[in-house]
Amino acid sequence: MPQSAGGIAVSATTDTLPHNVEHEASLLGSMLVTNDIIDMVADRLAPADFYASIHGDIFERAVAIYSKSGMVNPPSLVPYFKEDERIVQLGGVGYLAQLTGQVDYMAMGNCAALANEIAALARRRRIITGMREAAEAAGDLDREVSEAVGLADAAVEERGNDSVVEATGAECFDEMLDAYGREERGVTCGSIPSLDHVMGHALPGQLIIVGARPGMGKTALALSYSIGAARKGHGTLFVSLEMRKRELAQRMASDLCYDGHEIPYAQIRDGRLDGDQRRKVEQARDLMRSLPFGVIDAGSLTIGRLAAMIRRTKRRMAAQGSSLDLVVVDYLQLLRANETRGKSQYEQVSEISRTLKAIAKETGVAIMALAQLSREVEKRPDKRPMLSDLRDSGQIEQDADLVLFLFREEYYLSKEKPPQHNEKYTDWQGAIADARGKIDFIVAKRRNGVEGTATGRFHGEFQAVRG
Repeated sequence: MPQSAGGIAVSATTDTLPHNVEHEASLLGSMLVTNDIIDMVADRLAPADFYASIHGDIFERAVAIYSKSGMVNPPSLVPYFKEDERIVQLGGVGYLAQLTGQVDYMAMGNCAALANEIAALARRRRIITGMREAAEAAGDLDREVSEAVGLADAAVEERGNDSVVEATGAECFDEMLDAYGREERGVTCGSIPSLDHVMGHALPGQLIIVGARPGMGKTALALSYSIGAARKGHGTLFVSLEMRKRELAQRMASDLCYDGHEIPYAQIRDGRLDGDQRRKVEQARDLMRSLPFGVIDAGSLTIGRLAAMIRRTKRRMAAQGSSLDLVVVDYLQLLRANETRGKSQYEQVSEISRTLKAIAKETGVAIMALAQLSREVEKRPDKRPMLSDLRDSGQIEQDADLVLFLFREEYYLSKEKPPQHNEKYTDWQGAIADARGKIDFIVAKRRNGVEGTATGRFHGEFQAVRG
């Protein structure tokens, strides 16, 4: 049985997406009769939330006119829609006047509820559409199963405008003042004090990018930082897209054993442990069991599925009496966009970067994402990285609250060793002796602070970074 609303007929038998165009028309009519209602609903809805596209365009234009002139009525909308084919099909611009003529003046006080309903129905449609896309991907044998799973996760986790928060300036001050004196939940490592000093706290909602070329110690730094944060009571989730969980365990064991019970990483990796060393590794395992530390081992992961995993981990840690404060992703360019068809690498990485920042803000965790840098670094005499070296997308720099680069001069000097009889050999010996074991932490961007550089210690034999 067709439903009719404001001259638009919709067949329930041909379209199962939930909608209520009658309520859309009623809300638009109320906005045109009493413009103050526009203020009430403008931030609750987006044009795309309207089922009838003409309604979404009328809503968008009304908000724009009201923002500029403060007066919206049917005549003010006529110039924008008089040649619109959709309006012509509805009988012409007289449809705009019909919207006001159908207003239920007794129900105008219920416009907030109407807006909430329209937004909720839009969210349901997006979920249904997303699940249909996931089903289509699952049925297409030329597409990866992981892509279908990612689309399904992204659909279920669709959040609409739920994270929008309105507040007065005074309310913002109240929240800030109330926080004074309370325990600071910003993450610090503890075991790398030089990094803690130059980087500051990793705060809830921040996106931190750690960029470096291969061989600089990104994963070692990330694991040392993560373990240090967990030992200070910060719930931590380490997402590995490059190493399997067994390889991570070997590196974590080497890091945990470094302080007081040094066991070379190669011996742990190869299983060449004597009895005492094995006991030390087992003690490290027992310590790890007591820490709020989770691992996700994923060979392939979409950004939508990662969002679902972060929210699930946050709920689980809360149920266990701890708080998820830090998520580490190793590494950003190995994540995939929810939908890859027709998108360039630049577009995909841009989507991933924006979504990581949105997840951090929504969930209230700090996200530290490792990132590969472009080969341009290697072409410069001074191989210290700069912001332009972030690979694949300038969006990464824009979204990041903090960009940290890692640099080890020892790595490059070791590749430039001259022959012993060369006159430059003595100078090289002095340079590499001075650089041995040093790792520079370069804060190239800090949204709420100053940039700077600090030096830590990279203990490559033990895959541990200290300050």
